[in-house]
Amino acid sequence: AEGLNADPPPIFVSQTPAVLANIDGDPIWSPIKENDLKFAVNTNWDLYFHEPSKTYYLLNDGSWLATKDLKGSWAPAGKLPDSFKRLPADDNFKEAAAAVPGKKLSASKAPKVFVSLVPAELIVIDGDPRYLLVDGTTDLLWVSDTEADVFRMGRAGAVYYLVAGRWFSAPGFDGPWTFATPNPPADFPKIPLEHPRSRVRASPPGTQQAAEAVL
Repeated sequence: AEGLNADPPPIFVSQTPAVLANIDGDPIWSPIKENDLKFAVNTNWDLYFHEPSKTYYLLNDGSWLATKDLKGSWAPAGKLPDSFKRLPADDNFKEAAAAVPGKKLSASKAPKVFVSLVPAELIVIDGDPRYLLVDGTTDLLWVSDTEADVFRMGRAGAVYYLVAGRWFSAPGFDGPWTFATPNPPADFPKIPLEHPRSRVRASPPGTQQAAEAVL
């Protein structure tokens, strides 16, 4: 469509547990009264910056992760600064205050953290990709050990990823990704209704599900 921005977003791929913290541009840090913590106001995550130690803290599933570099490696935070015990008693800090001191988390159990300052997507695969042939096709494989809609044309062919109603493609999981909705592989409409990823049938043209989606 004319004027439609179809630029691919940053697409992160991890073969271990991971989370994606999206921030709307550079972090905007708001001071907390009578506290040496600041919190990021332009993200849905509980993200804090401790000025004395120059350390970032991120709350994930009741546990705290920490780093000195926002886009670097994160690790379990361990003992939190006492500043967290002085968070204001209001709704802005309700979840963070309830998670102090936080669940214990070993380094081996800590998820990988991706931080993006622009809208991005994350594909989490449980180890190496497990490819299974899609019934009724000759080359179309689907990745069965991820919740994402990921397909591949043969084990060494192009990777296809459906997200937010748009297909993106890349030579491999490392990218670079390109917009692929206008030219989907001919095998996509052949994905059976009984397939675990049959929900994608609404996206390639020529299927009944795509026609119904237009209506």
